[in-house]
Amino acid sequence: MVAILAESSKNSKIAGSGQVSATYLSTKVSCPTTCALRNDGCYAEMGRTGIHVSRLNAEAPKGMRPEAAARVERDLVKESFKGGSIPQDGAKGGRDLRMHVSGDARTRRAARILAEAGTDWKARGGGTVWTYTHAWKTVPRKDWGPVSVLASMEDPRKAEEARAQGYAPALVVERHTSDKAYNVEGSDVEWIPCVEQTRGVACSDCRLCMDADRLRDTNRGIAFAAHGPTVKVRKHLTVLA
Repeated sequence: MVAILAESSKNSKIAGSGQVSATYLSTKVSCPTTCALRNDGCYAEMGRTGIHVSRLNAEAPKGMRPEAAARVERDLVKESFKGGSIPQDGAKGGRDLRMHVSGDARTRRAARILAEAGTDWKARGGGTVWTYTHAWKTVPRKDWGPVSVLASMEDPRKAEEARAQGYAPALVVERHTSDKAYNVEGSDVEWIPCVEQTRGVACSDCRLCMDADRLRDTNRGIAFAAHGPTVKVRKHLTVLA
C-alpha cells in the first residue's frame, strides 16, 4: 500500500461546514529529495498524519517510481464512491478533495497523472481539488491541469520564481505577525495568513487555496505558521519571529 483515500475526512482543519475527501501518499516515494523539510520537520511526518505516513513509507515497494505511486493515487480517486457520482455535500456543492495531505508529485509525468484524477473528480460532480507541491521548480503549474496547486517554500525570495512557473506561493513562517495580510522582507507578495490558523476557519469554508490561480494573478500568497514542533523547521525558515 502506497496511498490511501478517506472519502469523508475527519480532519477538522480541512473539513468545516462541507464534507471533504482526502488522499495520503507515501512521502518516501513521491516527495522531491530537494525538499528541505523532508525527514527534517515535515508536518506530514508528525502527529496523526505521521502515523499514516510511516505505514505507507514502510509498505511502499522498494524502488517504486513516483509515477507508479501517482497512478495508485489516481486510481483510488477514480474508484471512490464506487466510481459513481460525488456526493453534493461540499461547502459549495460537490464534495471537495484535498489531494495528498502527505506526499507530492516530483516529476512532470506524476503531476499529469494526478491531473487525470482531478479531471475525473470534477466530471463526476466533485468540487475543487487542491494541494501543494515542493516540486514546483521542475514541474510547471500547467502539468497539474484542473488541480488548484500552490508552490510550497520556506524562503519568500523564491516567490517570483514560483510565479514564473505559473504558481501562487505558499510560505512557511515561524509565526504570523498579524491575522491580516502582511508583507515580509525579500518579497513584494501580499501574504495572507492561513485563516484556519488565525481564525479557526476550515479549508472547505475559507477556500483561498482552492483558487490558487487567482492568488497568483493578484500577486498574493498564503503564509502558514510552522506546524508541530518548530525546532527542526526553524532552521529552514527565512521569516522568523
